Order: sequence, then C-alpha cells, then structure tokens
Amino acid sequence: SSGINAEYGPEHYIPNPSRSLDLISPEYTRQFTPLVEGCGCFTCARHTRGYLSHLLVTHELLAPTLLMLHNLAHVRNVVQETRRSVEAGELGQHEERLRRVFEGQSGDNGMENDKQQSESKSM
Repeated sequence: SSGINAEYGPEHYIPNPSRSLDLISPEYTRQFTPLVEGCGCFTCARHTRGYLSHLLVTHELLAPTLLMLHNLAHVRNVVQETRRSVEAGELGQHEERLRRVFEGQSGDNGMENDKQQSESKSM
C-alpha cells in the first residue's frame, strides 16, 4: 500500500504511525483538500489528496517526490522540537511525548505545550 502517515498535531504535525492514508484508494480521487489540513509544506500548500491519488494511480514520478517533500517537512519539525528540548533541558519530557504519540497513547500530538513554552521563553 502507498500509505502515508496522516494524523498530525495542530502545531507540529507529528505523525501517528497507527493512522495512514492509502492514496491509491478510490475514496481519495475526489478529495480536494490538502494531504494534511493545516500543514504548510510545499505539497500540502499546493496539491490536493485527489491530485496525489491521481499521480500515484498513474505511476507519475512526481508522486513520490511530493510525498517525500511532505515527509521531510515533518521530520524537520521533529528535529527542531528535539533541538529546542535539548536547549531547554527538557529532552526527557520530549522523548516521553514522542513515545506516547508513536505508541498511540495520546489523542493529541503531545507537542503543543512545547511550542507554547518555547514562545513564552523567547518573549
């Protein structure tokens, strides 16, 4: 399957491996929404689920490129959050939040408080 992680938190878009989209499925061909609502990556800002589905079904070379750009944007977000946690001396808490997200124990991404704390420290 061409599944791609699709459950992201509202601020940091941490993937939840227990949820994925099979974009080859016919249900996505007429969905004119971004891959992940609220994601600001190149792929989500400019292309729809329907278009990505079409690219995958027709084996266009652009499909894996666009999905890679989306996934790399999210990896970058995780790395940035990890750096912020190290700088703030909160790596253990960050690790625990990531563990909950990836093990599916948290309904949210567990990262929203990190951003709020980072913003309040930088003000």
